Order: sequence, then C-alpha cells, then structure tokens
Amino acid sequence: MADQNPAPKDDHETVKNTADLDQISLTQALLDVDVANARVIDLTKRLTTLTKELRRTTSELQQAKLRNRKLVAELDQIKGSRAFRSASTAQRVLGAARSRLGR
Repeated sequence: MADQNPAPKDDHETVKNTADLDQISLTQALLDVDVANARVIDLTKRLTTLTKELRRTTSELQQAKLRNRKLVAELDQIKGSRAFRSASTAQRVLGAARSRLGR
C-alpha cells in the first residue's frame, strides 16, 4: 500500500510552510487585538455615558428631595397657622351641624 501522507519533497518546503503558518498566526493575532481594542473602546464609551447619566439623575434626585423638604416645611407652617386651625374648626362645626339636621 502507498503511504497516504507523502513526505515533503525537501526541507526548504517545510520551512516555507512553517513561515506561512507563522504569518497567518501573526495576522490572526493582530486581528484579535484590533477586535479586543474595539470592544474596550465601546465599553469605555458606554461606561462614560452611563456615569454621566447616573450623575445627572443623582443631581435631579437631590434637587427633588430638597424641594420636598421645603414643601413639607411649608405645609407644616400652613397647618400650624391660626387661619388653618380656624378653618378646620369651622369645617368640623359645619359638618356636625349638617349631621344634626340630617343632611
């Protein structure tokens, strides 16, 4: 039977094939580095965008909390005023009078 894997004709052909394989491996490695760099750049852009959005949202939240504290203080001041207490008392008296009259 004949050998199915013929031996290379000379050592020079083997060296050339190895050099070709090394060149292909180097080319593939450089392509892989380019892809990895593109991914890093994309992730960095996304991280930067999300960081800016987080800072903006945090600032809006702080402003909303400050506004809420001011409104709560204003409401407490209104509820503590003599006019509010008088209006509340008048409303209770009116409600009691209506219930006695059956309305």
